[in-house]
Amino acid sequence: MQAASQTPTQACKIAALIPAYREAMAIADVVNRTIPHVDLVLVVDDGSPDDTARLAKEAGAEVIVHAVNQGKGAAMKTGMKTLTERGFDYILLLDGDGQHAPEEIPRFTAPARDGSAYVVVGNRFENIKGMPIVRRFINSLMSRIISNACGVRIPDTQCGFRLVRSSLVTYIMGSSDHFDFETEMLLLASRAGFTIQSVPVSTIYGAEKTKIRPVQDTIKFIKLMRRWQRQSATVPAGAAAELREAAVKE
Repeated sequence: MQAASQTPTQACKIAALIPAYREAMAIADVVNRTIPHVDLVLVVDDGSPDDTARLAKEAGAEVIVHAVNQGKGAAMKTGMKTLTERGFDYILLLDGDGQHAPEEIPRFTAPARDGSAYVVVGNRFENIKGMPIVRRFINSLMSRIISNACGVRIPDTQCGFRLVRSSLVTYIMGSSDHFDFETEMLLLASRAGFTIQSVPVSTIYGAEKTKIRPVQDTIKFIKLMRRWQRQSATVPAGAAAELREAAVKE
């Protein structure tokens, strides 16, 4: 897919957005390692009962706190809306549990600074040595399904390490508030005709416990894909081009 051209700019403002829930063990380290690579680090604490918010702030991040847990997607939406309103050109998304290496942020920001990026997604499948076999199978299967729906190959659709041009935010908000929002974001971006790129990232798994709920989240994924199929059949001809032109002008 080819999106409309964008004028290269070296002076773009890039903010990192870290949705976090119960990440007191890792959040300070992630924030400290992220700060050198971006103009601002924003942590959205999604109602954590621990010291996630305090530790993130002490490490140098700006912090927004949800009074109650709303889901990862909701935290991402809060942060994306805030950063877009504040005039940042790009939003770099990464998790607060240490599974993403902040030292690899330049792989995402390089296409942003040369003006070629709309959506850039991390790809862990170039080196899967550290990825558990079950996750490898599930991620691969879901990536194939979502790539087919998007009409473009996205090797690792389940990777939360990604970059989004802020002018796309209005068009990719969707209705999901949990982990399925990361999938819906790609579907909506592809519908509007925006280029989705991938860059290699490390596979990092430590002692942290996954917040993914296999049964519930699988059901959400199935419902999302069914809803997407129904909606795709009703998209008016030319709608994607109109959305793309509107975002590029912003």
